[in-house]
Amino acid sequence: MRNYGRDKVAFLDRDGVINEAPGGCGYVTAWAQFRFLDGALDALRALKGKGYRLVVVTNQQGIGKGLMGVDALEAIHRKLRARCARHGAVIDGIFFCPHLASDGCDCRKPRPGLIRQAVQELGLDLDLGRSWLIGDSPRDIEAGAAAGLNTLLIGSVSGAAPHPAASAVAPSLADAVQLL
Repeated sequence: MRNYGRDKVAFLDRDGVINEAPGGCGYVTAWAQFRFLDGALDALRALKGKGYRLVVVTNQQGIGKGLMGVDALEAIHRKLRARCARHGAVIDGIFFCPHLASDGCDCRKPRPGLIRQAVQELGLDLDLGRSWLIGDSPRDIEAGAAAGLNTLLIGSVSGAAPHPAASAVAPSLADAVQLL
């Protein structure tokens, strides 16, 4: 990946950043379970307004566990993209890892494979200095750091120390937009 390209990109984790982290079985398996976090749609539109390309990179091992199929996940993502587009926040791409944590694949965060896949498939000329990985878990931050991106951890800004690889911390995606 080049350091000084023309594309500034916000790579976003999905669950816990854009939508409520799922309860129960731990997976959003249908659109009816998908709930946008407060301010997330406005934040995505604001990122677009700041010139960011929006790319979702998400681990979805519910597929590997047999809790849902790829078709069901793709249906959720089609509706996510349509809703975001209607709100002025076109998502440039959604990339997911369907594997179990135990599979050891290259696409599962904390490895940077999904980011690299997105760069290649979308033909991004990535500007590493102006691109970010925004996530709510250490594995998100580690994947972003491994890809050479700035990283922003969504979580508490007080209390425990943030992940050492986090460039910044914000309590929500809406707050994160103000830092970028």
